[in-house]
This record gives sequence, structure tokens and C-alpha cells, in this order.
Amino acid sequence: MKAGVCYVSSGVNSTPSCITWGLDGTVAYAANTGVLLYDPKSGAVTGASTKVHTNRITCVRWIQPLNSMGHFLISTGTDTKTVVWIVSEGKTEGLRVLHPHAVLEHEDAVALADAAVVLEDGQEKIFVVTVTADIITCWIVCPLSGKFKQLNSFSSPARTFIMSLRLFRVEGAIYPALACGGHDCRIHILTASELGQFYPAGVLNGHEDWVMTLDFMKEDNGGLLLASGSKDSSVRVWRFSVIKHNEQLEKAVNAGNKELRLRPVILKIPSTTSDVIISVLLDAILAGHEGLVSEVCWAQPVFKESKRHQPYRLLTCSKTQDRSIIIWEPEKGSFSSGGLWLEVARLGEVGGNMEGFYSCQFSPDNMQVLGCSYQGALHLWKQKNHVSHMWQPCPVIGGHFDEVADITWDPLGRYLLSSSKDQTTRLHAPWKKTENEIVWHEVSRPQVHGYDMASVCNLGKYKFASGAEEKVIRGFSAPTNFIRNFGQICGFDVEEDLEKCEVGEGASVPSLGLSNKAVKIADLEDQQNQEEGQEAGQIYFKPLSLSAPPTEDQLMQNTLWPEATKLYGHGNDIIALAASSDGTILASSCRAANNMDAHIILWHTTTWHKVDVLAKHRLTVTQMAFSPDDEYLLSVSRDRTWTVFKKKAAENSTGFTYEVCDFSNKKDTMHARVIWSCAWLPDSHHFVTASRDKTVAVWGHTEAAWVKQAFLSESNEVTAVAVSRNIDKETDGVLVATGLVSGDINIRVYSPSEMVFGEVLQIFHKHQSMVRRLQFKPSVEHSNHFVLASCADDKRVHLYEIET
Repeated sequence: MKAGVCYVSSGVNSTPSCITWGLDGTVAYAANTGVLLYDPKSGAVTGASTKVHTNRITCVRWIQPLNSMGHFLISTGTDTKTVVWIVSEGKTEGLRVLHPHAVLEHEDAVALADAAVVLEDGQEKIFVVTVTADIITCWIVCPLSGKFKQLNSFSSPARTFIMSLRLFRVEGAIYPALACGGHDCRIHILTASELGQFYPAGVLNGHEDWVMTLDFMKEDNGGLLLASGSKDSSVRVWRFSVIKHNEQLEKAVNAGNKELRLRPVILKIPSTTSDVIISVLLDAILAGHEGLVSEVCWAQPVFKESKRHQPYRLLTCSKTQDRSIIIWEPEKGSFSSGGLWLEVARLGEVGGNMEGFYSCQFSPDNMQVLGCSYQGALHLWKQKNHVSHMWQPCPVIGGHFDEVADITWDPLGRYLLSSSKDQTTRLHAPWKKTENEIVWHEVSRPQVHGYDMASVCNLGKYKFASGAEEKVIRGFSAPTNFIRNFGQICGFDVEEDLEKCEVGEGASVPSLGLSNKAVKIADLEDQQNQEEGQEAGQIYFKPLSLSAPPTEDQLMQNTLWPEATKLYGHGNDIIALAASSDGTILASSCRAANNMDAHIILWHTTTWHKVDVLAKHRLTVTQMAFSPDDEYLLSVSRDRTWTVFKKKAAENSTGFTYEVCDFSNKKDTMHARVIWSCAWLPDSHHFVTASRDKTVAVWGHTEAAWVKQAFLSESNEVTAVAVSRNIDKETDGVLVATGLVSGDINIRVYSPSEMVFGEVLQIFHKHQSMVRRLQFKPSVEHSNHFVLASCADDKRVHLYEIET
């Protein structure tokens, strides 16, 4: 058996400096406790880090390429670690791997870091500067061996709280200098005569609030420009000029004495011969944002005919009020000291009540801009050509920005639904880019809710139910606009589905509402006919015709599904949902601390009426599953027991319900802790249970009862289990996948006739925290290819291709 990753979906951490675009075109971004690599050209995640960080990552930065030593990047986290990663050249399970090259331990959460390549004893080494609460620490790391040494640790200048940090080089200086922006509204410049031994050299005053972000640019003539962004909503550009003659120094020192001129700040930077004298002068103030400037980023240098050229182009973003990214360029494209900077483009979102952008980055050719917003979403824009200032949004990967609670496959395996504590339900499907290239992508966001989602369950073609931390179950049906775009994006034939669709063109959520209301064609016509100035009828939906996945703006507003019903019956938060194979019967359970609340309610999904209430458990029912032939309903609970309900004809009606057929009790069950998960084998005569006591059991049907047939011990608590279809027609072997609290996923072959588990296949690119749900893609064809979907508390959704 072998496995490969075919899809990874995850949002970005909502902090500045969490995305970085490398010179080779690869984007690295912080995804909860891990780092992911993303290739905008292919539109997919191409690499992932191993698990080193145990808490949220706060900063990710590429380190400038080392001569023939591979690609390195650094990350910092609230878990007191700074990690220097090396990126593998080859792939493991279809993804490049970020291996920890050096792990630098601190005594407090690490907020920021920067790194530069320095020469020590004739060898290239990585010089790292990290920031904790009020301590700056310097490290040196060997890129060959990974050995590291702490050089120095000192208090931040003027005891300020460091908000931004950048290393920079001055021609002629021995070691890099350091610029720090703090909550004292000043930029502190520190220089070093020995590597890591920094001392204050000067202070740049001017900002009226916290200095949030810094970035340096090296001009073609060797000069330096520093851009600084502040909470005072302004961006300042500072020019660093080398003073080569005494006359220039005297002129700079006496500036402002006889005429009204700004007096520069004079810095002395140690050199091999005499100190390099630098004058720093405020060159421009850019006022375009209405609130805190969260990041500034200069255009990347481009190389033409082996000559380096640095374009004068600056990117700034704000996370408050204006929620925009601004591109600045000097007037007439060229720049001289004191020149005028113009806002040439403004990108972002219009309307809404959320925070704006935390990070922004230029692509290596400066023709694309990537932004990261409050809800962990990436936004990508592309410039049409070098002359035009028109920027158009492009499809970009995304994902949940909080724990993913549940996943469910479409009955035909055409798409996957995931629901999360970020209060959204998302639909992932294969985007057919070309005839030979298919990339999985988020193509719809059917539900944007006001409560944390807990479960989701497919009820058939284009129909699902979801449960959240509320007492209501909500049913949804796909609108015409989604089905049409789904066919165009994924290359499926949906003509027949369009004819059957009766719910409307789309959906919208009214102000202060939680329910997605259907939008009919007549509603759109009424809105179009309304006169200007008249109050609109609160329809935010606009029909789209898409051949590529929607952008973040379109996902949030134009891909909702109308709500078909609300089901009331439970007294507490919904925990689990399950549906019969044809989707006509829905079973639901809620949080329970007693017998009264631990019942299961059965609903008919055509009439949406309550069918029956099944009472047996004493505590919360954690998961339920209908057998493939719908003859049985299995439930597992926090009370450490399982129950099998058998199908029977309902009294006084033509329908059917379920009654208790068999159950375990706490005395004779093998599970000593809560049973988290369960799944049926394809024959409907065997099922699997997985427990917190690190055990997995297979139960088989005999004439007398359901008895234990096989037993398995895992290395950690088992939180999820899934069973595939039969591996081939000749044998009854199936794949059993188990997910652990540590994030591990193990896959084994199990044969009911032999009652024995095969060798274990451990997934290398596992989750970073507890696995919540595993589900194999439904398929009728017998092949040796299986697709396993997983979701976890690390905010990720994974798809694995398994070949037997």
C-alpha cells in the first residue's frame, strides 16, 4: 500500500508577517501550528512542514537563497520556539517536506524574527534575530550541520515593546544592522561591531503611534529606502545615504541652521577600515489608509540580462476601517529624493464589518499581489500588463480558519462538504483547469452562520443538513446558479440537475438574520427595476457565470445555498448527524448529561417531519451510522456503549422506523472510555468502534447477538474511524483508517472472514492535532485506488489517494 496527498485546505493565521513570497515563486504561509507551501501557478499546496510547533505560528519569512545549500525559511510561534526549516528537493507522498534544521528555544512566546546570511570564518551561516516580550536574542545557525549558538541576548532599546523588526545591510559594513519599530512611536537603529553585539546608533522620530511594520529596499545605485507603517494610519519613506566626504557630513550636521530644512539623523556603522557614516532623512509621507497600517512591502528585485533592477513600487495594507491594499509608485515612474508618490491602485473588499488585511506580498515579477485577510483567507490579484494599472482578482486556495468539526461526501463522490467552528460550511470539488489537469479547490460556501458548526451530513444530490452549537438542525438545497457553475468549473454534465432544481437562482442572508433566504429570478428582476434612491430589498446575491473557482468575495456573498427547513426537537447543542444511504431518513443527537437528552431523533427528509425518537443511551451520542443496506442504525456514546437499532415497519403508517436490536453495557463492553467513532463494513454485518482508551474493535453479526471478532490497540486515543468499500470482487478485504488524538492517520487492510488486521500504513503528512473525522470517497467501481478525506483541529481538510 502507498498513499499520496492530493489536496490540502487550510486558512492563514490572522497575524501580520504570516505569508512570504519567495524568489522561486513559492508562497510559504502559517497554517495554525504548521507551515504550508503554495504554488500560485498550479493553484495547489505543494509542501508541508512536519510537526514541531505546538502552538500558533506568529511569523514566517524566507531566508535569502544560500549558494547551493537549498531553500531555508524561519517561523516563530507562541510556543517559545523559532524554527529554521530546510525545504526538501524531492517529494514525499506528493508534497515537498519542510524539515526542522534548527529549533531555537526561548523562555517566552516569540513574536517576530528576521534572518540574514553572513560570512563567518569564510563560511556562509544564517544569522537570526528573534523578539520575545522585551528581549532581543541573536543566534547563528550552520546551514550544513544545523548546529546553532546563541550569540547575545539584550533588552529592547528604550525598553520599548517591539512591534516590527528588520535586518539590513549597508555597503562597506561588516555585519547587518537592525531596525526596530516599537510602541514608543519611534524607529530604533542598532549597529554591531561584533556579530550579534548590537548597540543603539540612532532614532527616527515622526510617527505619532505604534510603528507596526518595516521593510527595506536596496536601490540600483546602492542606496537604501526604508518604509515604515504605523497605527497612526500613515506610511513614511526614509532615505539612507552614505556620506563619503567631510563637506557632506558638515552640510548634513548644519542642515536647518540657516534655512528651513529637515535635519537628517547621522548614523555610524562599523566597517573593516573606518566607520561608514549614514544620513537618514524623511523622504515622503504616504497618507492613504484610514487606520492601522499592518504591513508594508517593497517590490521584489527583478533580473534582466543578469543585471539586478529594483522597481520603485510599494505595497501597503490596513486591517481596519478601509480594509484595503494600496500600490504606490513615484510620479512619472522614476524617483528622486523628495519626489511625489502616487496611489496607482487600490485593492481589497468593499463593505462588510470585518477587519481588513494583515499581510501583503508582491510576486517575484511584481505582476501579482497576495493579501491575507482577517478570516484567514488569501486574496490574489494579477496586473493585466506592465502598462495598465488594472488588477483583476484570481482564484486562490483557502480553507477554514478554525477547527474543522465534520466532513461528508456527496453520494456520487463529486464533492466534499466540511463544517467548522469558523461558522461556515465549505464545498470542495475538483477544478478541471485543462483536459489533463485537475486541482481540488473550494468552489462554494453554502452556509455562513452565526454559530460554531458541529456536524454536517449529505442527504443526497445537492442536499445536506448541518448542526451547530444551537438546538436547530438546518436543511439546505443547491440553487440553480451553483449547479450551473459547478458543471462549468468541474466539467460535469448537470443539465438534468438544472431541470429538477426548484429552490431558486441563489440565496442571501438578510441583515441580522441567520437563515439563507432563496432568491428567485423574479426577485432579481424587481431589484433591477427599482429606481435609484429607493430602499433596496436587501438582496445581495448576484448571479455569476464561472469557469474557474470563485474568489473570496464571491464565495462569501454569491455561493450560498437556500435554507429548506429548520428542525426543532433537541434541547441542547447538536452533536452528530447521520443519513440513510438514499438520504430519506436523517438521525440527529445533541449534547446530553442525562437519559432525557441522550435520545436520537429520526426525521423524514422529504416532508421534514419527525419519524420517531430512539431512547437507549445515558450520555451524549457522539456518532451514528446507517448500515449500507439501511437495515441497521448504529450509535456510540460517551456512556462507553454502542447500540444497534433494527429497521421495522412504523405503527399506523406506511413508513418505517428503528427499534433496539442489540447493545453493549459498561460491564461487558471492551471499551473503558468514551467511544468517539463508528463505521460499517460494506456487508452490513460488521461494524467498527473506536474509543478514547486507544482501542478499535470489529463486531460481527451472529444469530444470537453482535459479538467482538477482532481487536486493535493504537499508540494513542482513537478519535475517528472509517471503512472503505471492498478492495476487490474476489475477497471481502476492506481498508480501515483510524485517526488519533495526536493527528496520526493509520490505514490497515481487514478481512472479516479471516478476522485479522494487516500491516499498518502510517500517513507521513498527518494532521498537526486531533483528527475529528475520516471518510472514504464513495465509489461503485472496483479499482485499487481509494480516496480518504480527513479533517482535524489543526483547521485543515486533507484528501489522500491510497493505492493497494
